[in-house]
Amino acid sequence: MFRSFYKYLAQWLFVSVVLGVVPFLYFVKEFDKAHEQTVQMIEQKSHAQLEYNKHELLTAFNDVYNSTQILSNNTMLYSALRLPSTENIEAVQAFWLLAARIQTLYSRLRLFDIAGNELIRVNQSNGSTEAVPRSPLKNKLHRDYFQYAQNLSPNQIGIFGVDSEREEENYGTASQITAVFRIIAPIDFDGKRQGYFVANLNLTQLYKKFNQSLNSLSRPDIISFKGQYIHHENEILSQQENPSKYHMLNINSVAPILWKSMQEQASGTVWDNNCWYSFTQVPLQSIFPEMEPIYLIQSLNGDALNKLLSATELKIGFQAVGIALLVMTIAAGFIRWNANHDKNSIESKLARAAMNGMSAMVITDRNNRIIKVNNEFTRISGYTLAEVRGKQPSVFSSGKHNQAFYMNMWKVLQDEGLWEGEVINKRKDGSMQTEILRIQTIRDSDGIIQFYVASFVDISHRKELENRLRELSEKDALTNIWNRRKFDQEMRSECLRVKRYQAQVQSCLAIIDIDHFKRINDKLGHAEGDKIIRSVATQLSEHLRETDFLARIGGEEFAIIMPHTPLAEAELVMHRLRVAVHLNHRLEVSISGGITDITEKPEEVYKRADIALYESKASGRNLVSVLTSVEMEEFA
Repeated sequence: MFRSFYKYLAQWLFVSVVLGVVPFLYFVKEFDKAHEQTVQMIEQKSHAQLEYNKHELLTAFNDVYNSTQILSNNTMLYSALRLPSTENIEAVQAFWLLAARIQTLYSRLRLFDIAGNELIRVNQSNGSTEAVPRSPLKNKLHRDYFQYAQNLSPNQIGIFGVDSEREEENYGTASQITAVFRIIAPIDFDGKRQGYFVANLNLTQLYKKFNQSLNSLSRPDIISFKGQYIHHENEILSQQENPSKYHMLNINSVAPILWKSMQEQASGTVWDNNCWYSFTQVPLQSIFPEMEPIYLIQSLNGDALNKLLSATELKIGFQAVGIALLVMTIAAGFIRWNANHDKNSIESKLARAAMNGMSAMVITDRNNRIIKVNNEFTRISGYTLAEVRGKQPSVFSSGKHNQAFYMNMWKVLQDEGLWEGEVINKRKDGSMQTEILRIQTIRDSDGIIQFYVASFVDISHRKELENRLRELSEKDALTNIWNRRKFDQEMRSECLRVKRYQAQVQSCLAIIDIDHFKRINDKLGHAEGDKIIRSVATQLSEHLRETDFLARIGGEEFAIIMPHTPLAEAELVMHRLRVAVHLNHRLEVSISGGITDITEKPEEVYKRADIALYESKASGRNLVSVLTSVEMEEFA
């Protein structure tokens, strides 16, 4: 009996030692690796957050650059500089108020004349947007940013870096110290400099775009290329009571090892001053060539790191004790755990890929059949899992993309395992939605695709706002028909179409001018003249065909592009328009017109139509003349 006892005891000891050696060595090594793994986790998640915030920052500055081009280059602005009347000023103010509400990063939009006088100012603060009356507006001729603006070249958009000076001209609020970037665009037309557009970019609003990826990590700090703090997690340093502290506080004084590493490489992770710092460089010069890069810095102090490490070590300790106590009795359970571990591992990879920063999610199997969707997908698309399970994602197709688009998508997925892009899909109710779509493949250990994970966000509303803003920049403010900028685009497109389909396509251009308009202005005044221009534009719009394109291209001058129209038919249309305008104004207002056929070069077409218009004027007005391209060649 004792022999059996000792035998079993020896076997138990032997098996315990044999089975316990590997776990013992494993947990010893795990304790050694705990610190390294914790640091690696922090580094990876910090890097992911920094890259996301870097993308957000570049996107925001790119949006500001594009918006500045539109806001500083339009006919409404030119009209306000030529004639700063109440009507012209209010038109620009209305346009800027809309732009400020859409692009919330602006704290101030201003228009200066060349003498530094503010003509228009729109303020935005705490969600409130207002146009400042003309009486409080100031002269900024001697401010450093205005002197910088005077050295900008035509069509150059400049940025005047972080400004922490006290702004004392705030309308309706107490003066305070603010931190802003100033975006400056010179306004040139009629061959000379006419004024400047200045937009203040609010750093606080810009900072709010940053999102936290870990509860234990704060938003990143923003550091200038010279090492000065621009924005801190808790406050804008330039808003302290003593502004000089902003210039004194430098990252070199806080973490010199970090600063040295930042000067040597564009991104990385450094331990300095009892903190882990992760940083990345944001190349703002790719958008504003004169601007220096800035840095985003994510930090985690030593105490927080120790808390994370203690939790990991405690977890490993419990696992080691559990394995030591149960190693002889749960061999089968261990095998089962090992099998489940492999399964859980691939499921964990699948879940992480599917939820990687996107709101809506669709998972398909290797045959591209839907097996899972999340609640956000159901909310956006209207489809439940029961309605789409087993179907292919092609059920969401809108028909807006051709077969080559999808073939390229699948080729990239097969070759690279990841595809990202903008697509238009269809909701359950038949409406269209624009999405930023990300598709990722999940492969097994043999490299064979097992799942496809698609995640997307709906950007339809943003697209609608962009299209609306673009339309406002292409409409004439007085008549609400297309302006010269839009006309030039359509004219180039029509000439290219005629060039490509020369044998099948015949189109015409007509230029219309209101007769004796200067006399009308001198006799009745500009207000009555504007009324007549609007009336003529209305008559032309009502009597044109749906396929015709009407634009106001000058003071009293209009242009009509008539696609698929021979000259004889175009002449009939023009006579109908001439008579309609004449009768509508009781024979007191008339128009003259010139018609020509559209050929390959827009400049030549416009010149012929203008010559024909001049012939109508010279022949007594209230006439329509035709000059064809063939006749022009004979004259030449």
